[in-house]
Amino acid sequence: MDTIDYRSKLTCDRPQPRTHDQPRDLITETESNRGRIIQSAALRRLQQKTQVYPLETNASVRSRLTHSLEVQQTARYLSKTILDQLKHSGKLANYGLAGIETAFTNLVEMSCLLHDVGNPPFGHFGEVAFSRWVQEHGQACHHKAIARQTMIQQGKPDSHDQNGHSALFTHILFPDLCVFEGNAQGLRIIHSLQSLNLTWSQLAATIKYTRAPYQDAQTGFHYRQKKPGFYYSEQSLIEDICQHLKIEKHCRFPLVYIMEAADDISYCIADLEDAMDKGILTLRGLSYWLNEVWQEHSATSDYLPKLIKSAETFASNNPQDFIRHLRSHLVRDLVSYAANRYLDQHEAVFNGTLDEPLIDGGSDQHLALKTLKAVAIRHVFSSQEKETPELRGHAALRGLLDIYRPILELPRDDFAKLGQLDDSEHFIEYRLNHRLSRKYKAAYLRAIQQVEQENHSPAEANDLEWYFRTRLILDYISGMTDHFLLTEYQTLSAI
Repeated sequence: MDTIDYRSKLTCDRPQPRTHDQPRDLITETESNRGRIIQSAALRRLQQKTQVYPLETNASVRSRLTHSLEVQQTARYLSKTILDQLKHSGKLANYGLAGIETAFTNLVEMSCLLHDVGNPPFGHFGEVAFSRWVQEHGQACHHKAIARQTMIQQGKPDSHDQNGHSALFTHILFPDLCVFEGNAQGLRIIHSLQSLNLTWSQLAATIKYTRAPYQDAQTGFHYRQKKPGFYYSEQSLIEDICQHLKIEKHCRFPLVYIMEAADDISYCIADLEDAMDKGILTLRGLSYWLNEVWQEHSATSDYLPKLIKSAETFASNNPQDFIRHLRSHLVRDLVSYAANRYLDQHEAVFNGTLDEPLIDGGSDQHLALKTLKAVAIRHVFSSQEKETPELRGHAALRGLLDIYRPILELPRDDFAKLGQLDDSEHFIEYRLNHRLSRKYKAAYLRAIQQVEQENHSPAEANDLEWYFRTRLILDYISGMTDHFLLTEYQTLSAI
């Protein structure tokens, strides 16, 4: 008897109940997810966020949005390959997938459209900049805010330690803030900030990693926990998702493996194609480096060299034809391999216990991806054309955080009054507060209202308020596009 039943994982239910009584089928609900996602502001912003080359003016070079569309298409191809194999083997009904194949594919496609939605301006470089700023300045801001709040409360005793930190702040809240991770921010955006109210299944399909920043990777879960996948602020959401979809602790949702494989397949080839379009790599140079790096990874197999030679013969010195030919063969092979792995490891995938990607480390296909990544790292990502705009972005990002720092140094009571009056004592903070997104401030207020309903000590309540206030600033600045970040910094610093 099969233990795999996708009807327990693919459901119509959402965090917030529907406002109409008429029952809807699973396919309709996944189409509703599609509409909510495509019409969201967070997705639109990806058209002006970095994929590889910050502040790119050439529209043919990929942005986060065009990359996400390509990942979506690859994932559709991979999903249909998996479903076709199940259909030919007569197992669709056995696994509860008969009649809901479209819903399966819809969920995967939409998880791919969302997979980069949490990336900040200037991509992974921006993640590091956010993380370092909080690590360097966060505790000082918190200490100043708490000390001033204690004075307002006339020195009433609480449970802060001698450094002004509660145990909750020291062990959970501050470590959580010290790591900005696009995957975790993406979940926060679609649920807590944009309030898209996607189905539990759609939310689960976006969560690549199964720990928060304040949690260490557990033994036996190294791959699934190599990065944070959610913040403390979404901890209760994660618990609700796992409860509704019967996902065990530290385990993934099965469709995440497909989204992840599609992303790996898409961006490795795309980054090299963009480098050729911009003249960073020539056809001869790319061919040489691919063969050179392949020899480092595989001394026995000629899998990738054969594909390269075939592409060279087909291309006749045309770089675009070379890339198209190489891409079509690689995508076909990688999708076929990933689909076979999905089904070979079906029970582990379904239960979310497979602790490696579908395109695993023991295959020619994985070594091909590894080769493409290595060439990009050595000969593309280190180019001045990429690094110079990143340095500009780093200066602007840290500069904006410095500008908004006074808000993080305010005592809780004074911050609560900022929206009520313009007083001479806090005239800078008052004006900065006006620039923050109303939607993000509403999310902050909802979080504080929830804190007030919980059983926390006064010290913990103050620390939680500061935690969500810091999230508010990080949410606002990380949601900016690359160009808007620079413009806003120039505006506020009078450059």
